[in-house]
Amino acid sequence: MNKKALAVLCVFGIVAASAALHAEKKFTYSLHGITFDASIDFSSPEKAGLDALIMLHPKKSKLGKEKMSITAVLYDRNAQKLMGMGDAGLLNYTRTVFLGSDKVGKPIERVFAGKTIKGQVWNKKIPAPSTVEVYVITLSKGNKIGLGFCYNQDLKADEAQKVIVEIGASIRE
Repeated sequence: MNKKALAVLCVFGIVAASAALHAEKKFTYSLHGITFDASIDFSSPEKAGLDALIMLHPKKSKLGKEKMSITAVLYDRNAQKLMGMGDAGLLNYTRTVFLGSDKVGKPIERVFAGKTIKGQVWNKKIPAPSTVEVYVITLSKGNKIGLGFCYNQDLKADEAQKVIVEIGASIRE
């Protein structure tokens, strides 16, 4: 093998090794029968009410001191029947009871597991200025999950948006 070819192979090897070192670490999470990946670390899911779980970022932060949170509320088929609510009602219930807002947010759409889902987005001031998004996703057996994302000004909006997109793209049962 001549020296030029060897040099080219070495350069390709260095570039490939560098790309592998700089690839983003992905964290995998599971809650209420769904699994998803994110490039930031969240805490393990903790109870946040009846059939509700919350995860915080950074993972060692205390509630109210986090940069971002994910709230997931399971509405199994029995709960849906007892509550007598469709997706719009469950979305509003999740928004008011679990995300603490009586104001209807602006419409927003995101893709979760390849499906476009309508949700709401709004800004809140308490306990800290934050942006909140809420959606209701339907699982294959008819259960639904109210999914809320909240991020404050300590996390850049574009980074938070990237994480929500990652979660939506990677969500699976």
